[in-house]
Amino acid sequence: MLGIEKYDNLKEVMPNLMPVLRDAIQSEFLEIKKIDKKCQKFIATCEHFPELKKADYVIFSQHIKKNEHKYEMFVFIDAEGNVVRHVTGAEMELYGLLGSCTNLHLSHDYVEHEHHCVGDECRH
Repeated sequence: MLGIEKYDNLKEVMPNLMPVLRDAIQSEFLEIKKIDKKCQKFIATCEHFPELKKADYVIFSQHIKKNEHKYEMFVFIDAEGNVVRHVTGAEMELYGLLGSCTNLHLSHDYVEHEHHCVGDECRH
């Protein structure tokens, strides 16, 4: 969304997040989700990628078609926003191991925009 940040506290919650990732999340080019660390699928994945145990979130594109997920790159980050590891869609699937980021707050401007707009059409 042009000029509207999605989260009003992303920078404070994840101070070490790379600016390019932060900006991509804020503009909704990329999505961030919390990892369900109790999920059996995630536990099994950690056997292949042990460093993922340090990850709390994953950043990915919500715009990639399902049949092209194998070409996607997932960015796993810790609670401070530090990159833990990159994993491709060919190496793993994210389905079933993600939850919402309850510590991130939608900005007032974002909520207002969403309330008045459906897709690209706005009722102001």
